[in-house]
Amino acid sequence: MMSRENWLHELPAHVREAIVARMTTVEIPAGQTLRRTGDRAVGMYQVESGYVRLLGLNPDGRQVLILLYRPGNCFGETPVIARRPFNHTTVALTDVRLRMLAERDFWELYGEFREIPDALCRKFANNTSRQFVMREMRSTFRLRQLISVCFASLADHCGKPFADGSVLVELPLVQGDFADFLEVTRQAVQREIGALKAAGQISQRRGHWLLHNVEGLRVDGLAFGAA
Repeated sequence: MMSRENWLHELPAHVREAIVARMTTVEIPAGQTLRRTGDRAVGMYQVESGYVRLLGLNPDGRQVLILLYRPGNCFGETPVIARRPFNHTTVALTDVRLRMLAERDFWELYGEFREIPDALCRKFANNTSRQFVMREMRSTFRLRQLISVCFASLADHCGKPFADGSVLVELPLVQGDFADFLEVTRQAVQREIGALKAAGQISQRRGHWLLHNVEGLRVDGLAFGAA
């Protein structure tokens, strides 16, 4: 559901500083849509704080979760580079603070610093590799393993650890989000999450997920994709 992608951080300091100097800050409240499918690309974004949903559109008109952007993640570069509208919708999952680089500034910096297209090429290659890994997992892993991988990954990326070893994931994610992401029915996810609850692996607290045994979830998922 998440990655640690942050191609701006990989750039030499002088290039990164030149980009940040041209960025503006945008604050988006939870639930507000940032860009919709079909909107014109106006620039790229980096999440400074909070979390953003990337949503696709099912044939029946229902929006489904594709992935989550976390602090440090960048998005919006692809439609700018491809000179096309957004293919997906981005919505603030929590209150979000973003930095935005306008399209004109993006292209000026892209032409000035060779390091930028190099870093973007690595990002796009890594994204493609992750897509292949996820496709392989969906075809070879059982559903409970996939759900365990999701929970272990959430713990690694945004979990709040407690002294007893449990980890709280303070994101308003529901079972339907896991079903959409894994491309399975909600009933199937409900059954497997129920089994994980019965085994004492997870529970819910005020609408958030409490993971009681992250290492157990990692083992259940064969540690595949948890990093």
